[in-house]
Amino acid sequence: MNTTRRKYARRLPPEQRREQLLDAALTLIPAGFDTVTMEAVAKEAQVTKPVLYDLFANRASLISALLEREATRATEQVIAALPTDFATRSPDDAFADAVRVFVNAVVEAPARWRLVLLPPEGTPREFRAQVELVRAGVLAQIEDLAALGLKELGGLDDLDSGLLGHAMLALAEMSGRLVLTDPEKFTPDRLVAFVTRIAHGLR
Repeated sequence: MNTTRRKYARRLPPEQRREQLLDAALTLIPAGFDTVTMEAVAKEAQVTKPVLYDLFANRASLISALLEREATRATEQVIAALPTDFATRSPDDAFADAVRVFVNAVVEAPARWRLVLLPPEGTPREFRAQVELVRAGVLAQIEDLAALGLKELGGLDDLDSGLLGHAMLALAEMSGRLVLTDPEKFTPDRLVAFVTRIAHGLR
């Protein structure tokens, strides 16, 4: 007679379990959204499917909750990286520091930022639209900061602050993509050193 007892998932509070399941789903996404099935997520989280269904009615609700969480957290990380003024740092130093904070955020949560910066096949249009909406809001803030920074630096009245804002955002996004796709070659220190040199070159 086989007396081997089946292993059951350790009991966790619902919110903690929910986070665990969403984390498991996130790890599957780089292989494509088709791989994110209820069975695959349960296996990745090492729980039974009933545990998963207790918190998510179906695959659609699971993916929706995951994308909402990641969009919110990505937005929070970007906003946290942006300087609010230049009282303690020069504008060029503030921009370089912002890129440093952002690149480190990408390194700390690569699965999240692959989803945002390198969306895999099958990424829902609604999520892409949400990312673009957030990006537009961030760009507006960066353009305002660029205008304020140019005024602070002085002598750069002929420089287009709108285009500078686009360039700053493009540099940050490029840095994020490079540290994701080739982290050994494009280290955070290398990327930030380049951005710092570009920023100080405005003077």
